[in-house]
Amino acid sequence: MPKFQGNLWNMSTCNRLVAERTELRRHEKHLQALESTRGLVDAKQPKDHAHLRNKLKTRKLQEDRAAEIQLENRILLQKMLNIDTKPSQISDAQTSTATRPRSLHGESQRREAGRIAAENQALLQRLQNTKPSIDPRAWDEEEVDRQALKFRLSQNSSAGRVMKLRMPHKEMGMGSSRLPRIADFAGRTESEWDAIVKPLTDTDSPP
Repeated sequence: MPKFQGNLWNMSTCNRLVAERTELRRHEKHLQALESTRGLVDAKQPKDHAHLRNKLKTRKLQEDRAAEIQLENRILLQKMLNIDTKPSQISDAQTSTATRPRSLHGESQRREAGRIAAENQALLQRLQNTKPSIDPRAWDEEEVDRQALKFRLSQNSSAGRVMKLRMPHKEMGMGSSRLPRIADFAGRTESEWDAIVKPLTDTDSPP
């Protein structure tokens, strides 16, 4: 049986039914306490404020700026229209009525331009109808003949040929006929070395 803080009447029960009823009542109180408990930190979603969502101040500033820009554009357009419609010394109305100056040599210049154009056209016709004075095919045939002549001359001459001369035989010098092989020197005594070196020194010494 679990122990409870209190006197003897709280720590013991008379029978099983009373003990179960007491335990159920204690558990219900515990659940009610948990349900009615409030947290120390408020984790709820903050309230929605209309003035923060709509941003009326920012919208009003944007509208004022747009109206100011529109007014400045209208003023600038009106100034441009005034400048365009204002009569001046070089306006179309005055230039249309003014008499254009005539050139004293205009007719002769036109005749000279026509003559130059006709001569250029005639020169173009002559260039197009002129036969070429160079025949590339004849050049190819001449190159073939030149290469053939070059080949015949190279065959008759000795240029480019290498003569095969006989080379002298190589002398043996200090070959294996006079000296034994290196493998034969292994494991020899001093007396054997003297017997091998003495004939060589006798033959190499001057008479």
